[in-house]
Amino acid sequence: MAAEGPDESFDQRLIEANPDCIKVLDLDGRLLTMNRGGMALLEICDLRNLVGSSWIDFWQGDDRQAAQAAVEAARSGDVGRFVGFFPTTRSREPLWFHVVVSPIRDQTGKVEKLLASSRDVTEWKRAFEQLQKEHDESEERFRDLFDEAPIAYVNEGVDSKFIRANRTAMKILGIKPEDVPHTYGKTFAPDTPEAQARMREAFASIGKGIDTSGVVLELRRKDNGAPIWIQWWSRPSPDGSYTRTMFVDITERVLMDQERARLEAQNSYLQEEIRSEHNFGEIIGSDPKLLELLRQVDQLSRLESTVLILGETGTGKELIARALHDRSPRREQALVKVNCGAISSGLVESELFGHVRGAFTGAIANRDGRFKLADGGTIFLDEVGELPLDTQVKLLRVLQEQEFEPLGSSSTLKVDVRVVAATNRDLAELVREGKFRADLYYRLNVVPLCAPALRDRPGDIPLLAMFFVQRLALKMGKQITHIGQAALDALAAYTWPGNIRELQNVIERAVILSPGKALVLAEELRAPARPPSAAGAKDPELQLTGESGPLPASAEGLGSLQDVGRRHIESVLLAANWMIEGKRGAAKQLGVSPSTLRSRMQRLGIKRPGKSAER
Repeated sequence: MAAEGPDESFDQRLIEANPDCIKVLDLDGRLLTMNRGGMALLEICDLRNLVGSSWIDFWQGDDRQAAQAAVEAARSGDVGRFVGFFPTTRSREPLWFHVVVSPIRDQTGKVEKLLASSRDVTEWKRAFEQLQKEHDESEERFRDLFDEAPIAYVNEGVDSKFIRANRTAMKILGIKPEDVPHTYGKTFAPDTPEAQARMREAFASIGKGIDTSGVVLELRRKDNGAPIWIQWWSRPSPDGSYTRTMFVDITERVLMDQERARLEAQNSYLQEEIRSEHNFGEIIGSDPKLLELLRQVDQLSRLESTVLILGETGTGKELIARALHDRSPRREQALVKVNCGAISSGLVESELFGHVRGAFTGAIANRDGRFKLADGGTIFLDEVGELPLDTQVKLLRVLQEQEFEPLGSSSTLKVDVRVVAATNRDLAELVREGKFRADLYYRLNVVPLCAPALRDRPGDIPLLAMFFVQRLALKMGKQITHIGQAALDALAAYTWPGNIRELQNVIERAVILSPGKALVLAEELRAPARPPSAAGAKDPELQLTGESGPLPASAEGLGSLQDVGRRHIESVLLAANWMIEGKRGAAKQLGVSPSTLRSRMQRLGIKRPGKSAER
């Protein structure tokens, strides 16, 4: 189905090696591709002569009609199923297949191709037919086979009451022989809505005299309530007085498939993360603020506590989360990242907690959420302040009890996940505004870490710049060996409102346009007003107007910018009776957070006459 070679993707290799026969058809049922496992199963050496031919015509008799119906169902957006007989190409060995034909949709949801998957059920089919033959030939002999058969066998009345069950069936279902008369109507009573719907469909088919084959049901053992999965075949007896049911215990296979699906989903996520380009591969710098942060990361990485990373956009909060995970006992499991601000509000819950088929329009299959993928590992909730309030309730439950229900499901899933969250917003202020739950804030804010802004660690700018130059020059095949002094001075003088991410972008443009071995900046770096802090506050030294009124139009004789800022802050504090917080506090009037105002007051030496500033 895909080109062979060293670039063949894992997913392609997985499909090619699958022992089931997997085919892609056009909307008219003509064969387009087939996997190698399917070609080997059907003994097809050269697929070229079959491409473009009608897959429906491969079948004979009633099977051809069933294949046509399955194609039509898939073409209309449904899923078609049937069991058909098909001999191999060379040895003509008779095989029976359980066939599923499903739609392949384009990005707009329109059906553009069909996927036909055929699983060899010959062994089970032959076992069933052998048992059926033995029953028809000799009732006495069948009775012995019925009890001793390795495959579970049950006769049920038309009202779904037990008539009898063999020992294998009772062992699988956890039923004692003396309890058989008391299990009327309860033997095949699935717990999940999906299994109940499949069972109703199967019994409706039985009532019409249709052979049901390969129905998978999730049940509970009658003795201990443990979950089991069975694959079930039923057909009415010749006189219609009872139903003959045969099933096999596929619990081990289902659990293995679930684990494989989880690992494949996790691997797919990790591969996507590997392919994506991160801001930088290492934490670079020697500033005391950064070193103190790394010391805290090293301490916290060994613990299971929830961590809240605070910092402006572009300061490397995701890198800190990765460092916490990579040094933790969970490092062998996945670090799953969720950008809460990049997901539409209607899909956040499904993305985090998963959903079951039919939970909402377009939910055509069950899907694991990011918390399920992160089971045993760490989940990084970036921009956690953007979560809708209704989703915050479920997140709080995960933090408290490590359990949740997928969207549209009543089943509770338990997980073991460490939560690391990050935000560039002031969550405490959001709590006061009613936009963030206070109980969730206190659950997240167990151990806060603050990522320093790049302007607060100016000594690291040359190190980071050279790191980006070396990495990007190697990637682009350019010979840039050093950064000129003029460029270094310009980088050091800039205030970097976009922090490390902006620095990387500036260096990348410079590497692209630099003509020689010395890095030349592509444009003049103009120092703008300082950017918002992690709480989204404005700098009172650069924006000196508030609700108390603007500055005078004439600025002559006002002194330095620092003097103007000091006098303005003092005037606002005086008008607010030196109250910093609250609706009438100076911080509100200046449009900054209380912590930012206190920091500026300390730096500018502003104190209330006679005593310290009030809260």
